[in-house]
Amino acid sequence: MTTDGAVASAALPAKKIHTDPTKDFFVTMITRDILLRDCIFDLLDNSIDGARRKPSGHAAKPFAGHEIRLTFDAESFCIEDNTGGILLSDAIDYAFHFGRRPDSPDVAGGIGLYGIGMKRAIFKIGRMCTVTSHAHDASFKVTIDVDEWKVAEPWDFDYEDIQRSNARGTRIEITVLNDRVKEMLGDAVFKNELMKHIARDYAFFIQQGLKISVGTDAVPSYKFQLRQSEQVTPAVEQYEDNGVRVRILAGLVDDLPDDIPDELKPKQVDRYGWFVICNDRVVLAADKTDATIWGDDNFNVWHPQYNAFAGFVFFHADDQRKLPWTTTKRELDPASPLYRRAISRMKTVTQVFMDYTNRRKADIETAKAAEVPGIKVDISELKQAQTFRFPTIAVTATRPHMINIQFRRDIRDVEEIKRHLGNVGMSARDVGIKTFEYFREVELGK
Repeated sequence: MTTDGAVASAALPAKKIHTDPTKDFFVTMITRDILLRDCIFDLLDNSIDGARRKPSGHAAKPFAGHEIRLTFDAESFCIEDNTGGILLSDAIDYAFHFGRRPDSPDVAGGIGLYGIGMKRAIFKIGRMCTVTSHAHDASFKVTIDVDEWKVAEPWDFDYEDIQRSNARGTRIEITVLNDRVKEMLGDAVFKNELMKHIARDYAFFIQQGLKISVGTDAVPSYKFQLRQSEQVTPAVEQYEDNGVRVRILAGLVDDLPDDIPDELKPKQVDRYGWFVICNDRVVLAADKTDATIWGDDNFNVWHPQYNAFAGFVFFHADDQRKLPWTTTKRELDPASPLYRRAISRMKTVTQVFMDYTNRRKADIETAKAAEVPGIKVDISELKQAQTFRFPTIAVTATRPHMINIQFRRDIRDVEEIKRHLGNVGMSARDVGIKTFEYFREVELGK
């Protein structure tokens, strides 16, 4: 039996500290640390997940017949697809929700993740948006005035029924662009860079039949290939880790260098390093940092000696929440046990390659002759497990006849030497050779 004091205490209301979210947080803060390009990619991801729900039935080309069109200028941005539209029931309960609900009807193997991509993209790009959907259950339109919505009490968006259409798809048009976005979308350089990154990061969807266009230009197919010959074969490893299928490939995309030039072409450098792909979406491309293995836990940092090497690690999961990526899909979770276990295997296969690059210095000419290109194999065709294979280089106790010399000097001093030599167009490498030969002649009399 309780005392009167206990009864009185139980009847008192709980004391509250308010934790209501603010709309301004969603409009400004969640858009601050994401690039415009990655917001556009979030919209592409939504369209691709729509296509997953209605595959073509062709095993090799499940995205055949699906198309995503991007059009933009300094006044507006639009993305339109024919991938099935948003179900009205999903729009009411899930698609416009801030954050992914536990009972959200995710598509198996999808790339939509946290339930913030579409809203974040809209807020990042502009102040007015119209989302139009034609799905098999309904056709509807949602109009969002961001500034009005921010000051209104309810969080909900209004929708209206529109005339039905047999063309199943979604159209998102954004106007009253934010100032910085207006500058970027009106810049032809941004368009070209966007197409280049779409071609690379969505290459595996394009290979499977998806068509993506920017304006009137079709995004080209970007092929990831590794070299294979009698003496050089790429490594392939496959395993499963707690419901995630992992596939690791590594090999050569170009000739290994026989010396290290001062200037490296960015177009080439962007092809080398480790690529991380989650459910066919490239998350990290040509990484040469400790975001993958380079310099991680005392592992070797990237060196130009490794130019020509490319590694690929694929993570596939029906439940995309098991994958080790972040909300921007441009970074990996370094604390993910799944990712850490993959990194261990990536280091093992890379060490085989690095050991070879050190051995080949003993007889560079023999190595180059043995590395003569055979064929380039699309990495999607490398399905059977196999180990790295490289030419056998006999390492003797005798010192090699040739050695590379590398050092850095002030560019003004180098330019002065070029002018003194009467050839301002000569390379830094040739300046080094000339100064070395001058020392041998003057100081050693040779």
